[in-house]
Amino acid sequence: MFDICVIGHITRDIIKIGNNIKEQVGGVVYYFSLGWKSLDPSSKVAVVTKCSKEDKHLLNELVRKNIQVFWRENENTTIFENIYNSKLTTRTQRVKAVASSFTLEDIPSVSAKFFHLGPLINNDILLETIKYLSRISKVSLDIQGFVRKVEEGIVKEFKWKKVEEILPFVTVLKADEREIKVLMETDNLEIAIERLKRFGIKEIIITCGEKGSIIFSNNKIFTIPAYSPAKIVDVTGCGDTYIAAYLYKRLQGFCIKEAGMFASAASALKIESFGALKKNADEVEKFLKEIRKKSDQIPLEK
Repeated sequence: MFDICVIGHITRDIIKIGNNIKEQVGGVVYYFSLGWKSLDPSSKVAVVTKCSKEDKHLLNELVRKNIQVFWRENENTTIFENIYNSKLTTRTQRVKAVASSFTLEDIPSVSAKFFHLGPLINNDILLETIKYLSRISKVSLDIQGFVRKVEEGIVKEFKWKKVEEILPFVTVLKADEREIKVLMETDNLEIAIERLKRFGIKEIIITCGEKGSIIFSNNKIFTIPAYSPAKIVDVTGCGDTYIAAYLYKRLQGFCIKEAGMFASAASALKIESFGALKKNADEVEKFLKEIRKKSDQIPLEK
């Protein structure tokens, strides 16, 4: 059995920060799976993804890290262009190409403790596929793809009409503050959380950038601080790192608060370099311990 199986499109990412341009591999499956493997090289991680035969080399790093890749050949590889301002506080996304949706036929016959779904646009993963996965295991979902669409090559926010049909099949939901407001059609975060309750999602994670993150579970709200990296190099994949680190810790039996703090620390360390997280779990814990020491914070118990 795999600890985690990640489903989503591997991408070719063009990163523009000011006058600097860099092309690299991207997508939820890339940042999530490599981040998890970095935390624990002995863990069993699987990826289900699509790209063209010409771009299959994008998967080389995953294979080198002993991630089991279930590759599905596609006519297109999804290509994103991420344009940031010099301070990395705003991003404009353009889409050059999109791979086809994941259907039931694309899903291998595997067992996993969690299936993490990383849609990049609204029709990446079909409803019937999500229903099937929820019957065989727990499902974690990054909502971002279901609250955005592509118009004339530009990624724009909107609420996909089918998204509410999907939510009852999700165990853990991850979104940023803006996405959750678009999803629940309100500018009030508290109202958005209240509206989400009716879907029965066990844990709702809302990342809020420099303000930290919020985790809602069993009518309790846990506030998680954001931690400052030593330097800011690349924020792409920060949210994927967070949810990977969070689920990794939860599967180990840690409480929500502790898992959230660990995830926040892992995200801060990811920002310090291009690509996926390069620190292991011990290094993340050391970073978190140093922060707690500086703030005279008492470590939480497992």
